Amino acid sequence: MLSDATKNEIRRLMERYPQPRSALGPALHVVQRELGWVPPEVEEEIAELFGLDPAEVHAFVGFYNMYYKEPKGLYHIEICTNVSCKLRGAEECARHLMERLGLKGWGETTEDGLFTLDHAECLGSCGTAPVMSVRKRGQELPRYYEALTPERIDEILAELRANADRPLPVEPDPMGPMHFGGMEPKVLLARVTKPNSHRLETYVEDGGYQALRKALFEMTPEQVVEEVKASGLRGRGGAGFPAGVKWSFIPQGVFPRYLVCNADESEPGTFKDRILMEYDPHQVLEGIIITAYAIQAEKAFIYIRGEYGFPYARLQQAIEEAYEHNYLGRNILGTNFSLDVVIHRGAGAYICGEETALLTSLEGYRGHPRLKPPFPASEGLYRKPTIVNNVETLANVPHIVKNGAQWYRSFGTERSPGFRLFALSGEVRKPGVYELPHGVTLRELIYEYAGGTLDDRPVKAIVPGGLSMPLLTAEHLETPLDFESVQEAGSLLGSAGIIVICEGTSLVEVMERTIAFYREESCGKCAPCREGTGWLEKILQRIRSGKGRKEDLDEILRIAKFIEQQTFCPFGPAAVWGITSAIRRFRAELEDYIEETNPTGEVPPLPVRPMYRPDVGMPAHERA
Repeated sequence: MLSDATKNEIRRLMERYPQPRSALGPALHVVQRELGWVPPEVEEEIAELFGLDPAEVHAFVGFYNMYYKEPKGLYHIEICTNVSCKLRGAEECARHLMERLGLKGWGETTEDGLFTLDHAECLGSCGTAPVMSVRKRGQELPRYYEALTPERIDEILAELRANADRPLPVEPDPMGPMHFGGMEPKVLLARVTKPNSHRLETYVEDGGYQALRKALFEMTPEQVVEEVKASGLRGRGGAGFPAGVKWSFIPQGVFPRYLVCNADESEPGTFKDRILMEYDPHQVLEGIIITAYAIQAEKAFIYIRGEYGFPYARLQQAIEEAYEHNYLGRNILGTNFSLDVVIHRGAGAYICGEETALLTSLEGYRGHPRLKPPFPASEGLYRKPTIVNNVETLANVPHIVKNGAQWYRSFGTERSPGFRLFALSGEVRKPGVYELPHGVTLRELIYEYAGGTLDDRPVKAIVPGGLSMPLLTAEHLETPLDFESVQEAGSLLGSAGIIVICEGTSLVEVMERTIAFYREESCGKCAPCREGTGWLEKILQRIRSGKGRKEDLDEILRIAKFIEQQTFCPFGPAAVWGITSAIRRFRAELEDYIEETNPTGEVPPLPVRPMYRPDVGMPAHERA
């Protein structure tokens, strides 16, 4: 079924990687662009091209949700229903979409074949919520529509119908009311609002690539590593491990070695990396080049989440410009340092944000995490030394090299130096990305920079570092936003994706949507996570439907303990911290909810033993 042109394109993709199997994911994107989905017989063709068993390709396709296992309409619409979007009216928008399209459920296609509608787990656009993604048959990259309202949805549907015979632009339409704020002068966000900020010409005019020249002509790789170590820069992907220390773990004399930029920003509530890639991609690229020089790697990969069509396009353009002007390629700027950069699209799997699962995916396998040790720095991609750094982490590197470690340490606190991109979403007046030093308080961020809460409602709960982090309460508004202070308050700063939940919002609904995300996104490797998240979701669904018991709260805590303590990777704790912290901090409210909705304490009927279910293949949230 594949054309010769498509097969040749796939062969060229295979040549970009040290091991051709790494091109399996990108190849399937090409297949889907040509055919609109991935038919079983095409899996066999792909297997033959890659020298794999068809079962391996089938397993790969089944793991990632962006590969279609059946045909879709001309337009595939996915509306985000995760917590940040939910708090801004996503459910009303979803109902409106279904009504306007004449559909009764997710996954259905309109009679005219124009639209297929699904919900998305997260689209990384929490600051412009609600949002939906639209992919058009025959095109590889999706387009975002942000700041949705029912009225805006009507306009979008009319526009899509009227332009059914035209390509769908990749640029978001509109950007939405994204707010950029924080300290002055800004550093990482200094250029995002300037015209053509993504182009090489404007980046160089603003001093771009000066740090690279300094590193190449005035510093040894070891000096770059020591400067970053001295700065105290800590990873921005969630773990907060010192970047320079991680670099120093590379074993001496072992080559080749690789740098991987983790751009798989799929933690709900987190969207700051997307902004850097869209509006200042050369800043990220300069950080990649300097880091590769520091660790003496001649091959770097950017693993970007598949939903990020516009950031992918912007990064690809930046890479092409960098090659054209010898910031990439052989003998960069006349030196003996060479570097090739490959941008690699994921295909919809939250687990690939975990660094070892990302490496497994990049090698062309299902994104399952690996046992550590060995750590990637000693045995990573293709079992060679590999450094994995987050987008924001790498964007800091040029500024540290250019201005020095002491300059960087003049911001923030002693143990959490520097500044941070705080991605703020939820029930606040001005959601967006705010660049501020570590140590700013939650109250300052929410009330001084983001204008307070919607309708001036009191704050009830706060997610301080992405949906996986334990909740804080209004009592924690004076907490400084640095690694140590947030941990002392009982949570973690994580990715600094902050979601504000106000009084009047049901925590039961938030908890249910949270665990539904983690149940859906479990990679399935560990039984406690694979099965336990589904059990927790069923209990919360029952509580929300008015059949809950107070004892269910203790049962949730009991099950969550096994998920948290007996899973292979950090996904287990991430899956349950949000709901267990809600029970511990808001138990009285949850018990009141149960008492109000089930005053007689009705006990639901339970089967004596597992029964045969004809719907066993259905998603858990659709089963009776």
